[in-house]
Amino acid sequence: MEVVPSSEFIFSVYENGRRYIVCFERKVCCCGRFQLDEIPCSHAIAVLKKKNVTDMNPYCSDYYKPDALAKTYEIPMVPMPDKKDWSDPKHVVAETVYPPRYRRSSGRPRKRRRKNADEKISVNTNCRGQCGQEGHNRRTCTFYPKEK
Repeated sequence: MEVVPSSEFIFSVYENGRRYIVCFERKVCCCGRFQLDEIPCSHAIAVLKKKNVTDMNPYCSDYYKPDALAKTYEIPMVPMPDKKDWSDPKHVVAETVYPPRYRRSSGRPRKRRRKNADEKISVNTNCRGQCGQEGHNRRTCTFYPKEK
């Protein structure tokens, strides 16, 4: 990959004839991986290697760091009691839940795609295989003589 700096935070990365723009100020790459995964994509890593950056922690989201994992399990998790020990409110127990009232219509479903105004609405017309003209068939073709 070829890295070309545009400014202090914006770089152009050329890979296989395509250009990718990486902005470290907003942590964005035009491939979409940098902002989606919140970790540097291959284009951002190429720029960081060009700048001789070894610590990539500032460019990663806090969710991937060990402190976030430790904070996730900091709160003790209590398992649920046995189902016999559950206390259900009476108005919830008395309520009956029925399946939805949906009936599938019979037959083949309709096409959902609507044709654009510029699309040709095709009308079945006969076409002769040898002459290629429309509007007639082998029996009524006058261009070629009849085959016996």
